[in-house]
Amino acid sequence: MKPSVKHLEGRHLTATDKRIILECIEFLRGKDNYEIMLGRKGSPKRYCLCTDPEIPNRYAVAIEESYRTDSGRRDTRTSSHVVEVRGVDPLPHIQLADQQLELF
Repeated sequence: MKPSVKHLEGRHLTATDKRIILECIEFLRGKDNYEIMLGRKGSPKRYCLCTDPEIPNRYAVAIEESYRTDSGRRDTRTSSHVVEVRGVDPLPHIQLADQQLELF
């Protein structure tokens, strides 16, 4: 089965966002700590994943995006999403630290 991401909650996700979420899952496989923001070099977006303890292939995703305001000041916006992944082995559930829980 081809890996796919189904968007369940939150604002719109682009196809690139979905591909990066799949890459983040593969990157975190085998790691014992998910408390990192992941992103591609040069991209203004960073992604943080949190596994759902009840549903194995469901993830909460926080996307932090850097941008410039009209006045030229740097700022960030964070959006929260819930996605379901198919065709990929699920990550084991890890309890997150308080800092990371604030993102979700």
